Amino acid sequence: MTKQQNLFYSNPDLTATTTKIVAVRPHFFGVAIALEHNIVRASGGGEPRDLGTVDGMKILHAEKQDGLTWTAHDADADRFAVGKTVDVVLDAEHREHRRRLHTATHLLIRCAYNHFSEFNVAVADIEDDASSALIVARTDRPVRSEDISLVDRRMRSEVLNGRSVHAAKAKSVEHAESEYGALFRVSNRHAFRGRIRLICINGLDANPCSGLHHPTTDIGPYKVVPEHLPEADPYTFAVRLKPTGAWMYWFGEGVGT
Repeated sequence: MTKQQNLFYSNPDLTATTTKIVAVRPHFFGVAIALEHNIVRASGGGEPRDLGTVDGMKILHAEKQDGLTWTAHDADADRFAVGKTVDVVLDAEHREHRRRLHTATHLLIRCAYNHFSEFNVAVADIEDDASSALIVARTDRPVRSEDISLVDRRMRSEVLNGRSVHAAKAKSVEHAESEYGALFRVSNRHAFRGRIRLICINGLDANPCSGLHHPTTDIGPYKVVPEHLPEADPYTFAVRLKPTGAWMYWFGEGVGT
């Protein structure tokens, strides 16, 4: 059985390494390879895949299959051989932006979850270029601009609090519900069986997630922009989270300065 060690969970700051190829197979793009010590995360859970190169060849796709993470490249099979040592270099800025946006997404959803009596998430996706994240949910009452501003204010307070963020494991959803109580939330978009990985925001939130995250809620400056969807009705909460170079406003856009 081919062995692969995925390092992106244990060391998400690692964005360059030298390792060996342990498996090769044909792919639509040319060839797909699996690496012994893998730092490339495939897309999933609303988070896009890593960008970068292997042996100087651009990573065109990354996927999980047969228990391995594979990277796809526009190359002939003889370019990559099992046992060959290769250098892997990821786009470190892209990964960092994704991690911050992913934590920001959890934070905004929790703040909205606490603000509304019902908040059922339909979309929580980070754009492929990690420039923004779209959050769409169904609420229990018509959404006003003041609601978005108040959620933004709650979130901004938690960003300034800098709560710790860490991964944990639970034996099941029921076990997580028992251990984390009101902090635990799970989307009805997903069905889980057996052990689950959680992302926990200390004292605030616990949610099943397979993605990479910033180590604290101090994700840096951002803005929350209402997203106008053609199919939306008054009960649709739709916003886009965008990182910014500096704080553009303080107490929620349109609320005050």
